[in-house]
Amino acid sequence: MDLDIMEVDAAQYAGMSRDMMLHGNVLELFFRGNDYLDKPPLLFWVSAISFKVFGVHTWSYRLPSVLFAFLGLYSTFRFTRLYHDIQVARLATVIFGCSAAFFLMTNDVRCDTLLTAMVITAVWLGCAWLETDASRYLILCSLAIGAAMLAKGPIGAIAPLCALGGQLLFTGRVKKLFQMEVLLVPLLIAMCLVPMCIGLYGQHGVHGLRFYFWEQSFGRITGGNRWKDDSSVFFFTHELLWQLLPWILFVLIGLWKGLRAMIKHKELPEYASLSGAVLVFLAISLSQFKLPHYLYVALPFFAVLGAGPLAAINKTLAVAHCVILSLLWTLSTALLIVVFPDGRWPFAALSLLVIPITILLFRRKEWLHALPSTSVVVMVSIGLAMNGHFYPNLLRFQANAQAGQWAAANKLDQDHFFGMQVSGTAMDFYAGYPVKWISNADEARSVIAPGVVIYTDGPHRAELINAGLVPSEETILKNYPVQVLGVDFLLPNDRPALLEDRFLLQY
Repeated sequence: MDLDIMEVDAAQYAGMSRDMMLHGNVLELFFRGNDYLDKPPLLFWVSAISFKVFGVHTWSYRLPSVLFAFLGLYSTFRFTRLYHDIQVARLATVIFGCSAAFFLMTNDVRCDTLLTAMVITAVWLGCAWLETDASRYLILCSLAIGAAMLAKGPIGAIAPLCALGGQLLFTGRVKKLFQMEVLLVPLLIAMCLVPMCIGLYGQHGVHGLRFYFWEQSFGRITGGNRWKDDSSVFFFTHELLWQLLPWILFVLIGLWKGLRAMIKHKELPEYASLSGAVLVFLAISLSQFKLPHYLYVALPFFAVLGAGPLAAINKTLAVAHCVILSLLWTLSTALLIVVFPDGRWPFAALSLLVIPITILLFRRKEWLHALPSTSVVVMVSIGLAMNGHFYPNLLRFQANAQAGQWAAANKLDQDHFFGMQVSGTAMDFYAGYPVKWISNADEARSVIAPGVVIYTDGPHRAELINAGLVPSEETILKNYPVQVLGVDFLLPNDRPALLEDRFLLQY
């Protein structure tokens, strides 16, 4: 919870949430004092509330998203329990919660954490209405869809409707859509969106509404959105393979069994997880701009698909799973021992405890039945190793965050701390304000006074010194773009050549 916030997106959202809390304008979004039109406001609202209640801290920024993530776990369990026995429901929750993706979504916090939680919550509540006819579930489902749209835009409605539509269609209950109470759904969703729409129109006019309802999501498929890349339509295929580690074999088997049953017209316990997983996966694969975290929204559906094969595990599949689990544990232990040697041994010892705990679990009951529990133990040990040792050491090389923390510790205000051709969202967040930008030595000359500090890189430090602007003191920070971590950085002997010097020039 208290790890440094990672650039670029998470640190930007944290800074915007802090500014919202300070200025009290909850309907309009700003970044560094300028109008902002990209993400909807839910993440900023809940983070601003957390800052207001607990103060501006790293952990208070993460807190709402982590709570939403655990709501996603609860909803995954409740949804699965509607159609499967309790063992499958528990295993679906474990697959989602003890996956590589869940570890990342609660670490590098973005809008997708909230989106994922609200989508699976909407699907659970919508299916509960289908099975019970209780109007309260339909009302809560509508509010959850509204919240999902406030988290990430129209995908917040598309994803649950893909799942619920499949359940309605393949169980022959489409006529339920013609019940009078269904008219409440668009009204309640619209009610949720009204505050955001007021802010969008007031700040950006009609363009703001068009961007939110069309360009942000559908424009990525039609090409109407400015965000484009050259990623393949198969981009999320390999993303799925690692995001649901170590459970990916069960997920793939569950997906195959579900699709085969559909082709052969065999009845399934439920269709929402299969239609949600497949249709959402296809939709995001058609986007002309793709990032790994876009897949998060479909992961609870894939987890439910994988829970059935995990509950009915055989020895061949168990051995293959053990191989994957062993490789992950070995890699984690190697990261502890090799990559950052200082302070490694307490966490390495903790990681090695997995061996006797696994032996104990296997002795208490038949090893096939102990495998899910063993997997949880391994994933918890990996999480402790990564969050307790690896990430704290890695984030020491996020110089922008270090610079912002240094400015805050030395109580520098906006008129005494500047960035010259170097900026970062983490620097803004930790400094406590949007850091002012300097372009060249002439601009620096106009602001330099006793107590002023300029944060810059090597070439621009040289520019300042050549212009006669020699600092009285300087502090060197080592920088590496940790958000795009490369394998070469993990080798201690190769690391120094990859680090860039950043400078705090004190005048």
